[in-house]
Amino acid sequence: MEPTTSRISDDSRMSGLSAIPSVSGEQIHELIESRGFGELKSVLCGMDVHDLAELLGELDDEKELALAFRMLPTETAAEIMGELELEQQEELLGKLSRQEVADILNEMPPDDRTGLLEELPGQVAQKLMTQLRGDQLKVARSLLAYPEDSIGRLMTPEYVAVRDDWSIDHVLRHIRRVAESRETISVIYVVDTNWKLLDEIYLDQIVLADPDKTVADLMDNQAASLNAADDQEEALEAFKKYDAVALPVVDQAGTLVGIVTFDDVMDLQEEEDTEDMQKMAGMAALEDSYLSASFWQMIKKRLPWLVMLLVAETLAVVVLKGFDRLLVVLAMFMPLINATAGNTGSQVSALMIRSFAVNEISLSDWLGVLMRELGRGLTMGAMLALPAAAIVLIFPPENPPAGVDITLVPLAVGIAMVAAVTLANLIGAMLPFAFKRIGLDPAVTSGPFIACLMDVSSILIFFSLAAGVLKIAG
Repeated sequence: MEPTTSRISDDSRMSGLSAIPSVSGEQIHELIESRGFGELKSVLCGMDVHDLAELLGELDDEKELALAFRMLPTETAAEIMGELELEQQEELLGKLSRQEVADILNEMPPDDRTGLLEELPGQVAQKLMTQLRGDQLKVARSLLAYPEDSIGRLMTPEYVAVRDDWSIDHVLRHIRRVAESRETISVIYVVDTNWKLLDEIYLDQIVLADPDKTVADLMDNQAASLNAADDQEEALEAFKKYDAVALPVVDQAGTLVGIVTFDDVMDLQEEEDTEDMQKMAGMAALEDSYLSASFWQMIKKRLPWLVMLLVAETLAVVVLKGFDRLLVVLAMFMPLINATAGNTGSQVSALMIRSFAVNEISLSDWLGVLMRELGRGLTMGAMLALPAAAIVLIFPPENPPAGVDITLVPLAVGIAMVAAVTLANLIGAMLPFAFKRIGLDPAVTSGPFIACLMDVSSILIFFSLAAGVLKIAG
């Protein structure tokens, strides 16, 4: 979204950097305690809007946040509201007066307001929507009508549209008239009389063009667009592909209904990265920040995954129970196989997840990946088998049970290493494909999930092969 106008020091203008916050959270507290409201208002209103949003976002005291917020111009407060965490937004809505809430909601960018309303309980959201005025209520209803997590929820209808038969001079006069109420004016969208998207042109093209020329003279009819009903992840891929600052959004009929800007996509990318990271750690995605999540909310997100992994690990116990006589000889070498297999699976799984994320591979590439990783698994397993066997020779087992030839243990460990690493490489590579195929996030296959699977499979491989080499039954 476009930044609001704010005062920045001369030094900051000359250096090309945004103003450094001139007050801290502790200083805000001191000014409020000393009743220095005039000074506090002067400082807050003089800060760069982005630094101010960061500063207010760090305030822990609800009352101090609301008081500082009240000192801001409505336009600035509306923009900053969309930058705060959802919990802080809800706190502010509870602290501000009905009129203050109404003024801020009506000034908020439509996409930020939609993000707030869709996260609130239904009754609360409906109550807030009654405070929207005229066109703003119509806009809010239209955006919320799109499916959750669709591009329609992410877009804003605040864009500049022109006709192809307009002169450049007409376009410039139109931009001057509507610019203050638009999300961005760097990209101008060309539509026909039915608002179907024809093309997009850039502000610098208009500024440099002859005033007597028409918009049609600047068009190349190659505008990329997003579909309002598509998943928001499609917007991420489109922005990467076209290196865009904004992209138009159309409905099924090709009618221009809004735009998505780069800053909104950056916020979405942060959410997606955070969710993937949490899934890779073996837990459900958090809706709130770490410090905002309650004690039991965090337990609820983490405990079910830990229970599931605990149940899965019981398979390892079952496998070990079948080889109780071999445990005396081989237990000390289990970490060699387990850890190496787990690390191998995690490595290749992370590679596949990342490759899916940046569209380097697709589901149709599974066979090629399978053959590649089969060869790599065998090669790495063979190379790791030698040092593993050497470790067994350096630390030979003591007091083996009768009938066990300990001179064969290095061979058993070496063979098991080759098999375990090869299998781990194949499983780690193919699981993301399997999850992607059934519509699940491949990120779930990383971290604890793959480690648990490798534990069970490597133990089974190790003891089964070792029993065959050592010719001993469990």
